Amino acid sequence: MKNLLLMLYGGLFVVTMAAAQTDMNHTTALTAYVEALNTHSWEQIAPCVTEDATFIFTEDTFVGKLAAKAAFEKTFKLIENEVFSLHDIVWTVICEDVATCRYEFRWKGLISGQESSGGGRGTSILRKVDDRWLIAHEHLGPYPRK
Repeated sequence: MKNLLLMLYGGLFVVTMAAAQTDMNHTTALTAYVEALNTHSWEQIAPCVTEDATFIFTEDTFVGKLAAKAAFEKTFKLIENEVFSLHDIVWTVICEDVATCRYEFRWKGLISGQESSGGGRGTSILRKVDDRWLIAHEHLGPYPRK
């Protein structure tokens, strides 16, 4: 009986450890990405992004980490102390290796020393790479004209 309990306990321990190692899902990965963005450090952002990621912003489309790094660093220089946030996230597709969501985004910071803010709508596609959820595609755009 004692051996059975140890085997059962050992099995539960293995299951618990495996669950702890896979706590990162598409939702927590998106949250971690936004937190990384708010550090204004590409070194923090890069691990959240696939090598071939595509970013579609108002001014241009950026494909791959090198292009994304340049775009993000340009924004960090333009908007000092930027705080970026996502709101009303709706997950539209969730599969084993891909998850897609839409949301509203907001930002605030200083441009040329003046308080500024803005926002719009966005879409992100996360892809599972080596058991990690990463940003593979992001499209940020303005709200529609009324």
